[in-house]
Amino acid sequence: MFNPNARKTVSDYERVENTLAELTPDPRDFEEQVYPTEDVRSDVKQLDNYRRTPEYKRGGERSDAKLLEKTFTDMVERGDWFGEEEAYGDDPDYLALITFPTADIDDAFNHIDVIGMISNETTEHETMPFAIDLTYNTDNAKMAQKFRWRHVYGKKPGVPEEVSEFGDCYMDKDYYGRDVLRGRALSLKNRYGLKVPGFSSAKYFEDKNNPWDPMHDKGRIDVMPRFVVGYSTEIADVLSVGMPSEEYRKRYGEEDFLRRKMEYRNAERRAKWCTLLECREQACDIRFMLEHMDSEETKWMNPEELEKAKKQIVAMDAYFTKAVELATQKAQDDPEEMAAMNYADRDVVRQATKHHSFETYVAKGWSK
Repeated sequence: MFNPNARKTVSDYERVENTLAELTPDPRDFEEQVYPTEDVRSDVKQLDNYRRTPEYKRGGERSDAKLLEKTFTDMVERGDWFGEEEAYGDDPDYLALITFPTADIDDAFNHIDVIGMISNETTEHETMPFAIDLTYNTDNAKMAQKFRWRHVYGKKPGVPEEVSEFGDCYMDKDYYGRDVLRGRALSLKNRYGLKVPGFSSAKYFEDKNNPWDPMHDKGRIDVMPRFVVGYSTEIADVLSVGMPSEEYRKRYGEEDFLRRKMEYRNAERRAKWCTLLECREQACDIRFMLEHMDSEETKWMNPEELEKAKKQIVAMDAYFTKAVELATQKAQDDPEEMAAMNYADRDVVRQATKHHSFETYVAKGWSK
């Protein structure tokens, strides 16, 4: 049986971490230019404190998390998972999907790993951001929490200047009477936002790929749809090792090389179909939630922000629906694609995301 860890090296982690580090926004670059210095420093302090709390699960900083994040973003763009070339290739004004890693602060407190941006006819050629929270978890409680994070950002007047918009930390006692640092978020009443799930914000966005002509201004993205995406750890393990190289062929032989290559291709197809179906399902469910809110549920929302969110989710629903339709059409004549599409229906992570999407947005489990 394929053991992905057997051929994983420290250099794999270092190479990927270095690449991500170069593209990941640094809050210190936002001081004065975008936010007051005290504001940035309060956020950085809160993140440092939060990392010392029991709520923060380290799990080993040098884990597959960053490797899988980079693998995912590479595949989505390079593999054209959303069929953009066929769907929009004749449009001279369309801009293909570009993905951006999030700052550690936005990862920790806004619960997003990757920000994608598109511009095509479904977005009326406006740059449309959306957020991805990658997961390989099937724990029911943890998955429910992932879906139920509410859209909030900033802090309202009256909150002390030295307090981060992401909350603060305080000393407490654990079960054994030992001192322990705990984190607490700023109350919803002291923050802006729709305060419903399905959307997120990013405070520290920066397009480091193209700083002279960024897809979005440096700073805050106030509202964007958020999708929880994942697939089984078996798929993630294969993808994290990568496609076998020519050096691998020489070292292990043609037969093993071809077997590894086939395993990788199958994992890539399965990951693509899980992602396609999860994004479409959640976009549809989030849209349903917004379109079926009554006046009591929306009366405290900023009308302009609510309309912006509705416009975004309608565009993303159309974008992902078109992507699934094109991929399904192609799969009719491709047995390997068809097998991957059928696999996605039984992937344990995809089944979990489908269940929690319905429970959160359609059944409105978040508000109960």
